[in-house]
Amino acid sequence: MEKIDHQKLKRPSLIKRLIPVIVVIAVVFLLMSVMGGMKTEPAKVPEKPQGFLVETATLQPTDLILAIDSQGTLQPKRQIALLSEISGRVVSLNPAFTVGGVFEVGEVLVTLDPADYEVAVARADANLASAQAQLDLEIAKSDQAKKDWQSFGKKGQPSDLLLNKPQLAGAKASVKAAQADLRKAKRDLSKTKIIAPFTGTVLTKMVDLGQFVGISGQLGSLAGTEVGEVRLPLSNSDLNKLNLISTSLTENPLPVRFMNDQGQILTIGQIKRLESSKDSRTLMNYAVAEIERPFAGNILFNTFLSAKITGSEYNGVIAIPNSWMMPNDQVALYIGDGSSETGILAIKTVEVVHKTSEYFYVNQGLDFSDHIITTPIQAPEAGMQLRRVVGKQIDPGKASLVAEAES
Repeated sequence: MEKIDHQKLKRPSLIKRLIPVIVVIAVVFLLMSVMGGMKTEPAKVPEKPQGFLVETATLQPTDLILAIDSQGTLQPKRQIALLSEISGRVVSLNPAFTVGGVFEVGEVLVTLDPADYEVAVARADANLASAQAQLDLEIAKSDQAKKDWQSFGKKGQPSDLLLNKPQLAGAKASVKAAQADLRKAKRDLSKTKIIAPFTGTVLTKMVDLGQFVGISGQLGSLAGTEVGEVRLPLSNSDLNKLNLISTSLTENPLPVRFMNDQGQILTIGQIKRLESSKDSRTLMNYAVAEIERPFAGNILFNTFLSAKITGSEYNGVIAIPNSWMMPNDQVALYIGDGSSETGILAIKTVEVVHKTSEYFYVNQGLDFSDHIITTPIQAPEAGMQLRRVVGKQIDPGKASLVAEAES
């Protein structure tokens, strides 16, 4: 019988062994092609524009009036101690001569007993009449001596002694002395009526009816009510803002509004002068403001008043909020061509005429059409790319309406 080779029967051919591998590869490629056909292309994202996103604002010009705050107490411009120039007993007092009394200029406040001074006037008048009579006698003697010289036919000039000239000169001197004594007696008599030298009020009263007053005796103290004064402390910065150093206050006094503790305006005054020396302790300057007829507004002496001093005026300034400013009085501006919302950053140095806690007031360096960047930028550099927010132009109307800046 023919023998069967079992080893040959069990070993498959090479083609049969490759068929499964080929099938697997084909299936993989088929799946990959199917999956590739099902895949969708990713959406194309538009390229973002380059630049820092900012908001901008344009400002309108405004008028700026600088006003400095200060304070002080009302004091009389005129204050005197009322003294007696003669001695005598007080015989009458003006009803207004009492503490708080108000009087007009020319009123008689105190009257002293005039009896002794009337006697002195009568004596001086009599002495003058006697001296005048003696003068008339000496004149007559002199004239007679001259006639006698001529009647005797004597030549030359007679001597002064013969013409009685020394006696005549003495008589004339006696008349002048008597006239002076009479004037003094009348003046002393007039001083028995002590007259108010100005319109004012009585601060203190130190005499009463029947009291004897000696020469230079104090009767009381008076204060004028026509004009009051307030000393207002000012710093060097305040002086510069108000331009007080170079301003002639005599010709152009500065107006001042005076207010009470509640902020109500009581009256208007004017700064008339600047004191020539600083306060030795505080080194503050003092401006003196005057108030006309303070009592008419019920403002008493020693009343504490708040003052707002109106200073320099600037027309057409730009009020920029503090948060928009850069250091060293610089401003960041948006520069664009107007056709797109992209631009560059520019930095301008401006002239600041005044600063407050809210605004910088710029006088030069900006145009009204400039677009000020209001968005904070950490490290701004001139020329850096910017993008402006569309439709978000800020309208800072409140800033442009500020007309009074307080220190």
